[in-house]
Amino acid sequence: MDRHDLLGFFEQRRIDTRHVPSTVLARARRVVERLEGGESYLSFHGKRLRHNRRHVSIPLGRRWRILADDVDGQLQIRSVLSHQTYNASLKII
Repeated sequence: MDRHDLLGFFEQRRIDTRHVPSTVLARARRVVERLEGGESYLSFHGKRLRHNRRHVSIPLGRRWRILADDVDGQLQIRSVLSHQTYNASLKII
């Protein structure tokens, strides 16, 4: 799958993927598709954040994370972030 197709997948869902390599986008797409299919974020070693239990972090390896919000029991994927950007965004959330 080429980068254009991957970006289109995330744009349709309004998921922020700025500066994310194609290999990470492909991995994130597989995770998002499984989440949309009803699989729990826990099966991906996802966790709720301590300071705001509404936010969920799902690792995509050592350096990348998916950040999502739990809205009425449904996960809404917000963005795919590097670990560095993720850490900085936690200060804002």
